[in-house]
Amino acid sequence: MADPGLAFTLVDAESFASIPAPARPGARCQTCDYWERLDGRREASQSESAADLKLSRLLAGTRLAGAYGMLAWQADASGDQVAVGWAQFGPISAYPRAQVIRERYPSLPDSPAPWVVICLQVVAETPYREKVAGSLLGAVCDELDRRGIIAVEAYPEGVADAWSLSPGPASVYQAAGFTLAAGEERYPVYRRELEGASADVGWSDLLSHTPPPDEGDDWPLPLPKGPSEEDLFRLPPKPTRPNPFGDD
Repeated sequence: MADPGLAFTLVDAESFASIPAPARPGARCQTCDYWERLDGRREASQSESAADLKLSRLLAGTRLAGAYGMLAWQADASGDQVAVGWAQFGPISAYPRAQVIRERYPSLPDSPAPWVVICLQVVAETPYREKVAGSLLGAVCDELDRRGIIAVEAYPEGVADAWSLSPGPASVYQAAGFTLAAGEERYPVYRRELEGASADVGWSDLLSHTPPPDEGDDWPLPLPKGPSEEDLFRLPPKPTRPNPFGDD
């Protein structure tokens, strides 16, 4: 259950600029592509094209069910709503670095392909920071359950300053019902099974929800470029680039 005073919204073009700065010095969520590319970077970029690309990635799932990011809002001292938390998620096919981590553990189930939470950050000055993060993570899981997602994974490493890495502290995931499915502190995989049965959005119904104005023999295909409903429930091909984490 969400804490009183917190509100959660999926990111859109208007709220994109409100994503709060992460704990890691010099990083910027609006341009970070660390998880989207094996050679990605967390460091801030002021490039307008980098921000545009990030926004397009976050909104890539909008046609199917919704954006791949969620903001947590709280009233400040003057009563204005400000963003205090940010979570990014999506199908594992969207995040090659998550695929690499997962490939370390062949015992993990291949089906259904999990969605992953790759960023969970709450502003350091926020009272009850971990509790707010837990509420945000719970809201993300509720949203994914609504979409019919069955399994969610995350990869929070055990480091001294857990907020310095984008997934945030493992303790937040544990409190939200995630369990350690594989690995240890260095490359852990935390997993939570969802019901999926309460889905407002059934993947088999998605196309019929938004038929094109000119239905014909080609309907419901072709789909626009981007994720398809099948992509969301199967593991992608193994990344072909070298493992950035090494072989140990």
